[in-house]
Amino acid sequence: MNDWLLENAEAPIRYRVARELVKDEQLAKSIEPELLEHKEVQKWLKNLSQQCIVHGSFDICLENAIPKLVQLGLHGGLQSLTDAAEVYINRFEDKWISANIFSLAGIKNDEIKKFMLEKLDMIHRFVQMKTYDFYLSDEERDELTCVPINWRKSKFIKPELTRRTDFSYPYIYDILGMFCLYDLNDPAVDQKINDVIDYISTDEFNANVADGYGILIYDNKKYYSQGWDPKYPGWFDAAGYDNMPKLLFFAQNIVKYPSARKTKWFGELMNYLESFKNEEGRYIFPAKWFKEMSGYAVQGNHMSLGETKYKRNWCEIESTFYMLLLKNY
Repeated sequence: MNDWLLENAEAPIRYRVARELVKDEQLAKSIEPELLEHKEVQKWLKNLSQQCIVHGSFDICLENAIPKLVQLGLHGGLQSLTDAAEVYINRFEDKWISANIFSLAGIKNDEIKKFMLEKLDMIHRFVQMKTYDFYLSDEERDELTCVPINWRKSKFIKPELTRRTDFSYPYIYDILGMFCLYDLNDPAVDQKINDVIDYISTDEFNANVADGYGILIYDNKKYYSQGWDPKYPGWFDAAGYDNMPKLLFFAQNIVKYPSARKTKWFGELMNYLESFKNEEGRYIFPAKWFKEMSGYAVQGNHMSLGETKYKRNWCEIESTFYMLLLKNY
């Protein structure tokens, strides 16, 4: 199937097949000029360099533009990406999101490494508590004062958790970037990463963490939202999950962690995706799974891999590549 993709796909998928699946650097290098001229790559490089906004749902925000460019094959070894991201790298604002997004793309420097290791230590301290009781009761929440109207029915993290630790169960951004620390080849670091993934790979975690954002309380009258949750989409029923683009986005990132690949969830997901195999041994997922929409990348809104949609077999190409990507680890 690698050969078929190299013959039929456009530059983003061909480049990724060469670099990530076949691991032929010379072939990847030969495709690189075509990749960088691809219309979708050019569009998203422009989005990235347009304004210095880290967080938000717009296409110009760092947290959407870089994951999309990674989808299209770009990485920190390509000058075009580092040039477009230069202002973000130099300012290094909103470090929690930025460091993970840079790590996802393979953009590295000492400051990013330092922050990633510090954040891993923070998360690891929390997961060692093995608590899954995160939130105030409804009655306790209703006693809070000065709560913004749009948050009055939200989940509020227990203040004692923030006092006992630097509260930090991992968020989806940590899942995107934390795998880069495996490159340090440090057994102690590897164990911390594995402990974190083991913690979120449980019924208790996936049953108790609120969807979307949790609200962090600070000093009783100040409230901060806490980023997207890292639950496995469809943990209890992968095949029946109602947002498959979000599930696929999560799957292609969580698969980088060995213990995640051993979960019942991953086995059930792969069995379900196998049902989309055609007679040629390739795959055709529903086209709506690759629909491009404005919104957060981590919610599955930017799953297309750049294939021109008027091509007869575009969906087969993208589906087959996704499946090979999930099988490659």
